Amino acid sequence: MGFITKLLFAIVVLVFVSSLGSGIAVYRKATGELIRAQEQKFMALMQVRRTELAKYLDSVREETRFWARNRIMRQALLEFTAAWKQLEGDPETALQRLYIEENPYPTGAKDNLEFATDGSEYSAVHARYHYWLRTFLLHRGIYDVFLLDRDGNLVYTSFKEYDYATNLLTGSWKETDLGRAFRVVRDNQFPSFVTFFDFAPYEPSHGAPASFTASPVLADDGTFLGMLAFQIPAARINDIMQATAGMGESGETYVVGEDLLMRSDSRFSAKSTTLETTVDTETVHLALAGQTGLQTTLDYRGVPVLSAYGPLEFEGTTWSVMSEIDESEVLAPTVRLRRFALLAGGGVAALVSAALVGLALFTRHSERARPR
Repeated sequence: MGFITKLLFAIVVLVFVSSLGSGIAVYRKATGELIRAQEQKFMALMQVRRTELAKYLDSVREETRFWARNRIMRQALLEFTAAWKQLEGDPETALQRLYIEENPYPTGAKDNLEFATDGSEYSAVHARYHYWLRTFLLHRGIYDVFLLDRDGNLVYTSFKEYDYATNLLTGSWKETDLGRAFRVVRDNQFPSFVTFFDFAPYEPSHGAPASFTASPVLADDGTFLGMLAFQIPAARINDIMQATAGMGESGETYVVGEDLLMRSDSRFSAKSTTLETTVDTETVHLALAGQTGLQTTLDYRGVPVLSAYGPLEFEGTTWSVMSEIDESEVLAPTVRLRRFALLAGGGVAALVSAALVGLALFTRHSERARPR
């Protein structure tokens, strides 16, 4: 090889190495920027969902506190209690027969009955208040509203399930969370008190997940009259957590309780995952411990994900709020970028090499053609 040929060969090698090095440097920087952008986005999504969920829970708490102190709600409880005492025989048997068994509406729609036609004072009170109470809960996104007298009798529910007209101190459902809520409220008779019970299967609702807030109803002189309670539906939590904007193909946000069971449904599951799917992951434990952060880890399916996590505390209960996306989807743009960088770097090296080879051939031809 002549000197010029060796020099050109060395230049070709240097051009190739420098093009490849530049491509790798650009790829790494761009990859880092893409991953950081996804990290920031999913941290922001987690924060947004957590804020929205906290606002909803706060609104239910304030609604419970407000309506327990409202004179209309208090008057309703007083009238239902007085009418209850006028019922002949066993109130549970009589009211469940009138408002459940002989109710012409099907299960799940028993609340459509305005009042029974038995002519009792109770049904007259029910006619006065039921439409207003039912409309209230429908507009507020609450599953059911409960009024209990001071003795634990469930004198009114809107939805009319088999807890209706029972006693929550001595009856069949005394060990449900609604029964526990009554005992807690009875022992905390001050106006601002609100208790919250986390989601758990509620047998009167056919075992569906149910959560409760409750407050005492007090007379002007502070006398305990009974309790107002709201049943929070899991569907409302899903409405908040299953928003898909910005989530990509594999992204989802969900809530996990202290028992490591989901408190919302996965957007990718055909059946409910609330209180059914266990999420025993590192990031869930970190959130339940009060930490906020983001890392790549395995999710509850065993799939590598980018996981943003943070705690949500409400009335003594801690939930972890999770925002996750498959790592493969996060890295997909970087794979395309790597392919482009390699092709571009190789293309530049090939073009420069071809130009130099052409120059070498032209130089050699010129040297041969020069007269000696």
